[in-house]
Amino acid sequence: MISKILVGLDGSEYGEKAFEYACYLAKRCESALLIVHVLEDFVTVGHSILKELEEQDQVMLQKYKSRANQSAMITPIDVIECRGNNVAKKILNKADKQKVNSIVLGRRGTKAPSDRLIGSVSYKISHYAKCTVIIVR
Repeated sequence: MISKILVGLDGSEYGEKAFEYACYLAKRCESALLIVHVLEDFVTVGHSILKELEEQDQVMLQKYKSRANQSAMITPIDVIECRGNNVAKKILNKADKQKVNSIVLGRRGTKAPSDRLIGSVSYKISHYAKCTVIIVR
């Protein structure tokens, strides 16, 4: 039984599809939904730019929470924003702490082409998660 679903969002087209699928799944399974976004730490970014990015992320997360409430009527819905350099590790830690049954992610995100050489977030999560991982195309 799926009782809690984590969906990782990054503002990409694939993230949008993952969100829609996670809402559908949460409604069908009567599951809680946890919306997570990781804001990567940028050493070279100034304080004012970082503050602006944080504000944009909060607006994005609240928009998704509102959409989930309105369209899918899912309860409860939690929104978590965290910061760090290893996005996959942050999402996996949140999934473990929150005891989620499933993680839903987009196939690709907003990362640079160099990530294809290192390994994408969805690839890493699919290999190290302790629960079911659904990767949406």
